[in-house]
Amino acid sequence: MASIMRGCARPEAIGSLLAALLALGGCQTQSAGGEFEINAVEARWANGRMRVHSEQVLRFSEPARQALGHGVPLTIELELILRNTASQTRVAHELSAYEIRYLPMSEHYQVARLADGQVRTYPRLRHALADLGQLDLDLETGALPADDYELLTRIRLDHGRMPPPMRLPVLFDSGWKHASTWTSWPVAVDPEA
Repeated sequence: MASIMRGCARPEAIGSLLAALLALGGCQTQSAGGEFEINAVEARWANGRMRVHSEQVLRFSEPARQALGHGVPLTIELELILRNTASQTRVAHELSAYEIRYLPMSEHYQVARLADGQVRTYPRLRHALADLGQLDLDLETGALPADDYELLTRIRLDHGRMPPPMRLPVLFDSGWKHASTWTSWPVAVDPEA
């Protein structure tokens, strides 16, 4: 029995086990995860504020749907970064979070915008995700000189807001990969227009 305990305590054995687990996670198909994709972004700047309309496709994986059904709220974040195209200087940053939860007593889904507490209720998850497929946001920029800018956007599931026991396992499970790639959208700012 002592030799078994010594074998389990060796750091190289633990490292090999972790490497094997990571390799198994990498072998799963990409379709096991959810699909988050940004299709279009329109931005209009006026008087120190940019009005942004974002259209995205959101589909949860089966593990995410099961977690919702078992009472785990999920948070979706839309991140916006405005930067000067020539200098790559960041001008503004906005992170907008939305929490989705299942209400078992009424069998409805609830979407809450975390910034202002605005809550909406939907009879089906697909309705809640369709509503989050069209978002309108304001990005405070202050005064900007006339120039070419780019708006970087991405949408993702925030693993950091999940219950603590779930945070580590979801990092290694491809069924929890819910994030779009960063997309870049040109924005022309002309204060005199």
